Parts: sequence; structure tokens; C-alpha cells
Amino acid sequence: MRYDAVLYDFDGTLVDTIPMIVNSFHFAYKKVLNVRKSDDVIKSTIGLPLWTAFQEYDAETQKALHAAYQEENERLLPHAVEIFDGIESGLRKLKAMGVTQGVVTSKRREPAIFTMKQFNIDSFFDIIVSREDTTEHKPGPAPLLFAAEQLGVSDMRRILYVGDSVHDLRCAHNAGTDSAAVSWTRMPENELRAEYPTYWIESLSSISCILESREL
Repeated sequence: MRYDAVLYDFDGTLVDTIPMIVNSFHFAYKKVLNVRKSDDVIKSTIGLPLWTAFQEYDAETQKALHAAYQEENERLLPHAVEIFDGIESGLRKLKAMGVTQGVVTSKRREPAIFTMKQFNIDSFFDIIVSREDTTEHKPGPAPLLFAAEQLGVSDMRRILYVGDSVHDLRCAHNAGTDSAAVSWTRMPENELRAEYPTYWIESLSSISCILESREL
């Protein structure tokens, strides 16, 4: 097959957490600063570690924003997340083909695992790289490089990274892997296309065509 491993971003790629994340940001900004930022501004930071979104503020304010975000996010997590259509069947199809699959996310491990188990998709993954695993994060290459090392893949060109944001695509580029942008993204499509992803996919099952060098 064309690739030795297919790795996925999590939020906005496999599960639809974006509305929950946006609402959690709104809650934090309202509670701590009594301000409201636009959804577009908030979405531009999704895919990065949480503290990156708050880096313009002093340390005390960052801590308060982080705590408020976590408070609302934990309240919403059990009932405000949905899995995108075709994800479970797509993961199952690639698993049956013997494809090594994993998640590389800037999300904390605990909530990521919670949602994976909620939708019974955790068993499809051979590796899960979360925020805690590297000191550097997207859009830098460290998370993908770490995943490759753990999987024993020495040639980064043998990895395909699937994501929904510019941060995912830039991470792939910086790590030397190919990338696939998902059509069900909630991010501005023109911004993703401007990053020139290797592929633009309409469903997760279409990755099987990529792996076998067939037309999408």
C-alpha cells in the first residue's frame, strides 16, 4: 500500500466537537473577561493547544480562562459531541485491510479517550498521541514525528495525516507527511485549500482508494 500508517486529527475530523469547543470558549471569555469574541476568531485557534488561544493574556488571566473553559467543556462533553457520518465504517474498513491507524491530537488524553469510548472507536487505533506526549505542538512537526517513532516508521513520506484545519495541514507539511483535508470540515474551505493538501476526501472510506492507488 502507498502508506504504512494513516493518522487522524480528532476534533472536527473524526468527531464533531467544534460547536462544544466554541461554546466553551464563549463561556470562558464571558465569565473571566465579560467579552464575546467571534466564532471565526475562536475557530482559528482550534487544533492548537488550549493555552495558545489565551497567550495574549497575562499568566493569571490565562489560568482563569483555562479553568473556565475546562469547567464548561467537562459539563458539555457527555452529551454535546456527535460522530461524523461514515467515520466508524471507514475506520472499520481500513482496520480490516490491516492498515495501521492512529490519532494525533492537541487535545488532552482523558477527554479524547472518553469520546472514543463513547462512540466505540478506540479499538481501531494502534496509537494515540495527545497534548501530554510532546512539548511542541501543531503546527510544528513534533506530534507526527513522535507518532512515527512510536510506530517504527522511519520514512515520513509513508504516513498520511488526515485533518480538518490549517494547523493539521501545516503540521503534516512540516513533518514531511502527505495530508488529506476532510470535506466535512467546519473551518473555511478556502483556507484549507490554500494549504494545498495532498488529497481532499469526501468520506473516510475513500482513503482505501488512496492506499491502493485507485481513483477517488
